[in-house]
Amino acid sequence: MPVPLLPQAILFAAMGGLSAVLANRGVAIFHDGLRPILPSYKAGNVDTKSIRRTSFTLGLGFLWAFGLPFSLGHAIPMLYLIFIATDYIGVAMRTTHDEAWYKSRRGLFGVLSSFVLGAAWSAAVALVLRLASDLMAAAPIEMARTVQLITQPALEAFFLFAVLTVFYHYGLKQGFCSAIVATAVWAAAATLGLPYPPAWAFGAGLVYLVVLVVREARRPGNEFGDVPPEWLTDEAGSGSVQNAPDEDDFFRKNTGRIKRNLPLIIVIHALAGAAYNLGYMASDPISASLYLHGMAIPAALAAAAWFLAFVPMKYTTAVMTGVWILTGTSLEPSIAMLMPNPWVAAGAVAVFRVIEVFSLLWFFKNLDRFTVVREIADTMRTAIFHVMEIAFLAGGAMAAAAFAGGWGVAAVVGAWFINQRSNAPVMPMALGAVTAIGVGIIANLLALVGVSL
Repeated sequence: MPVPLLPQAILFAAMGGLSAVLANRGVAIFHDGLRPILPSYKAGNVDTKSIRRTSFTLGLGFLWAFGLPFSLGHAIPMLYLIFIATDYIGVAMRTTHDEAWYKSRRGLFGVLSSFVLGAAWSAAVALVLRLASDLMAAAPIEMARTVQLITQPALEAFFLFAVLTVFYHYGLKQGFCSAIVATAVWAAAATLGLPYPPAWAFGAGLVYLVVLVVREARRPGNEFGDVPPEWLTDEAGSGSVQNAPDEDDFFRKNTGRIKRNLPLIIVIHALAGAAYNLGYMASDPISASLYLHGMAIPAALAAAAWFLAFVPMKYTTAVMTGVWILTGTSLEPSIAMLMPNPWVAAGAVAVFRVIEVFSLLWFFKNLDRFTVVREIADTMRTAIFHVMEIAFLAGGAMAAAAFAGGWGVAAVVGAWFINQRSNAPVMPMALGAVTAIGVGIIANLLALVGVSL
């Protein structure tokens, strides 16, 4: 069932406006690649034109090649479609960071223009996706339901997030053992008639992975102290950890800056929690599809896998830069989807954010005690991307076949080869979706003139 347009547009406008303001003030940023640049920007070492260009370059691919194709047909956008754009809007509006925003005309203009443009963009996203969904449903060859086939293989294969992590990090022997355990649990769940066996298989694979991680972490030599990873230092010059005379004081100042902005952070994440609970917004295509089919617990598990894969990187960049992580890859989608209504979801996410912010420095210091935690997170990100790339390619072929038979499948296969030879202008995990939608459009245009594929 389509979501109500007016409440969705209002909620999106509130989130979009506030997120653009937070980006403009350098408080919170969605894109991981943009966050480390903010300290230099706020210090005046990077001008508005440069950070505007960087934000546009980093975000464009995620916006059109990932956010858009996985949002079409559902009228429910991936959060990338909103927050990548509001990042750009916020940093593109000129402002001042050396005084309160309301004390200067430039700061006031930056905040107000960011809010208006961010709200307008986000409300327009809801409207455009609704119109696109209606057009796809009314097309000669129906597209709105068919494009949902794109995520179907991934819904069955997401248990491989944990299994492939074991394969990649611990080798073939442990990998095959984890696959056997996950398969046995899948078979047991299917035999007993338990709902959605892949979720049970994922749980079994994750438990197996955790056992291996704990064993590795307990071995002598894995503890390495409080040395921050090189890839997370601010190479732009401002706030470089190597140059800080007192690293602990540096980290405390950064987390203190986040705490001072906690009220606004709480508000936007509470709004996001309500949006996740209502099914108005999704953090990733797999949890979105599961949640739309009424499987809240499997959806929460799928979203939690993203949290495990990204949390070391995100928390560390927050401590190193003093810029908060704007929604997305955290436990907030999992928490929100498990709540009974949007009001409880908003409250639960708000409480979680308070705990998260106040435990940020503690988490950062303890996280750096064990290299295995970061290594496993990096490996799980690789596993997630590989599973999604192959599963969405297969799903794209299924959807393309529904639009145009064998020619549609051939189009997806051909697009993959062309993309590989062209240095991947379309991100691999979005290629199947982009191609399938393109095939659907071509098939419908031909159908209008009486030609079928």
